[in-house]
Amino acid sequence: MVKAGYDKLGSRYRTYYEQAVPQRYTNWLTAFAQLLSPGTRVLELGCADGIPTARYLSQHVNYLGVDISPVQIEHARVNVPMANFAVADMATLRFPDHSFGGVIALYSIIHLPVAEQPALVNAIYQWLKPEGYFLCILGADKWTGTEADWIEPGTLMYWSHTDAATYTYWFKEAGFTVIDSHFVDEGNGGHTFFLLKK
Repeated sequence: MVKAGYDKLGSRYRTYYEQAVPQRYTNWLTAFAQLLSPGTRVLELGCADGIPTARYLSQHVNYLGVDISPVQIEHARVNVPMANFAVADMATLRFPDHSFGGVIALYSIIHLPVAEQPALVNAIYQWLKPEGYFLCILGADKWTGTEADWIEPGTLMYWSHTDAATYTYWFKEAGFTVIDSHFVDEGNGGHTFFLLKK
């Protein structure tokens, strides 16, 4: 469902978010990049079309973006030709331990069924080098469901997330230190920002 939805939207996904998302992306990415040494290997889970995250981070680090949507990856390779991209399902990714100095996942992990998310959190911890950083935007409250006309009529999309306290527990159980955690207000609802360190 997630793959089909992003494939269907294509570049219209980015057009929508350029109108809807405020300056916070720039603030998040700037702060994240400042934590990393130039050339650090960084993985983005759910990179979509590469804007803004890949475009910004690839100027500072050795960037790899993965996304389940071949259409979004095709756009990303055009939008950010200096970065590396791959079509992949984050739930089945495999990397050697200590492969990355940083991992970033903005609103992407919550496309996985919540039951699969703790295993991914543990995998991310293993992929990170000691002292590596993980920045993610996750749910604030428990909810799993779909939207039938997401962004445009006929686009079906799925989300699944637990509450911020449960995510915090999972992170600490995996071994992460929580550097920052706060609610991201988004009109009638919101999500949770996490910055974590291995």
